[in-house]
Amino acid sequence: MIRWQGITTKLVLSFTLIAAASVALTAFLVNRATASEFGTYLGHAQEMNWMMGGGSMMPIAPGSPESDFLSRVQGAYWLAGGLGVALALALAYLAAHQLSQPLRQLSVAAQRVAAGHLEERVPAASQDEVGDLAQAFNAMAGSLERQQRARRQLMVDIAHELRTPLTVLQGGLEAMMDEVVPMEKASLATYHQEVLLMSRLVSDLRDLSLAEAGQLKLELQPVDLKAVLGPQMEAVYPQAQGKGLELSLDISADLPPVMADPSRLAQVMSNLLSNALRHTSQGGIRVEARLTEGQEVVVSMADTGTGIKAEDLPHIFDRFYRASRGGTGVGLAIVREMVAAHGGRVWAESQSGKGSSFYFTLKAAQQRGPRQLCLVDGKER
Repeated sequence: MIRWQGITTKLVLSFTLIAAASVALTAFLVNRATASEFGTYLGHAQEMNWMMGGGSMMPIAPGSPESDFLSRVQGAYWLAGGLGVALALALAYLAAHQLSQPLRQLSVAAQRVAAGHLEERVPAASQDEVGDLAQAFNAMAGSLERQQRARRQLMVDIAHELRTPLTVLQGGLEAMMDEVVPMEKASLATYHQEVLLMSRLVSDLRDLSLAEAGQLKLELQPVDLKAVLGPQMEAVYPQAQGKGLELSLDISADLPPVMADPSRLAQVMSNLLSNALRHTSQGGIRVEARLTEGQEVVVSMADTGTGIKAEDLPHIFDRFYRASRGGTGVGLAIVREMVAAHGGRVWAESQSGKGSSFYFTLKAAQQRGPRQLCLVDGKER
């Protein structure tokens, strides 16, 4: 079916009009030049005939052999021009079809993706801009498909994470209500831990939603990194000691304060440390902070854990993405969003089986009082 407003029709008409104009202009100029030169030749021949005693010079008369010759030449020009336009029309259609076919495939694939068929892909055989567009579309569709799988898996994981403590709470409270289990402080402490577990999960999801919506409030002030990183290292020390891991913190003596929200910065470190402890069974974890030449503070955390596979490394900061079992795929996504809210960058380097190193940057602080920063749609308010 021909779409008269489609790109194929427009390209065919454009190519045909250009070819027709070129043929018409060429025919006109050649015909004019031929008639002029042929007339000059006949005039010269008649002049020679008159000088040799012949008759007077006569113009080209209609119906004469000369006139018929010029008419045949002109007819040949217009026949060649018509054939040229017809050939141009055919070639223009083939070229336009070849150019527009990948675009039509992209259009159909985009409609299917919009309808929820995220497995849709388009061939990207050409090496031109259309091929680049097809590759970009496939990459986008692949990313959306991974996100959808991650969301579905997240629902299962969240249900599992919440069901276990809720089951414990329900059973324990019912046992207390039926006086099967006495209401003792130890039992209440166990249930309190289950409540804290659920509260942490809900809080992480809320923080991630606010950060991605650009509505995360930050209380920015000059912060001594040692005052924030030190307590976080101490908080995980018992867990590290129980696994036989060594913890070390190395901060330059001349390191300036950074402009940050202390509580959010502590949350970033807590998430990174929790992730490192979960994947490290021997060796240790080393945290360092250095000032770069660009007056930017880089905080690094290296562990001797299992490492990250090369295919997983580009996605570990994506929300809901999990490179291995355990966790909810939210912690590192929160790290990325919170560091970005501070105007910094975060990245990771790793080799499978050889440990991982995480880095994030913060701006060195100019000594001034605290201020509140609220990001709305990514802009400071």
